[in-house]
Amino acid sequence: MGCRRIAQLRCAVWGLSSRPEGLGVSFVVSGFALGILVVGALGLASPDALISFVRRWETPLGIWLAATIRVAFGIALWLAAPSSRVPPILQILAAIAVMAGLTLPLLGLSRFAAILSWWQRRSVRFRRAWAGVACAFGGFLLWSLIV
Repeated sequence: MGCRRIAQLRCAVWGLSSRPEGLGVSFVVSGFALGILVVGALGLASPDALISFVRRWETPLGIWLAATIRVAFGIALWLAAPSSRVPPILQILAAIAVMAGLTLPLLGLSRFAAILSWWQRRSVRFRRAWAGVACAFGGFLLWSLIV
């Protein structure tokens, strides 16, 4: 069985594009999408647990790590967009992710803490609604890559 046939079978099993330029990056973005889905599900199940998870990033290293992850996500999303169901939408989301990653360190630790405190003071219903948005976003990303 040739390499091409194995790649086609993998794509059939995982539901991803068989175009070679989008295959590896689609797996990476699918991993990000599953991560977003899991974090959203955590927020739906326990909004306080989600706040506790985010508070762990409330360090200078955490801010830089989060910024790096956002930029990497944006680049991967941009590269995966052409082989997706909705290339222009994913490219717009990719640009937003890269810009968010580049501006996050400029936000600073004190502003990040203030935003997180504001978020924590919102009602449980509000925080669960936004966690639901995260789940929907992760699901949308998975759907857009399964072609």
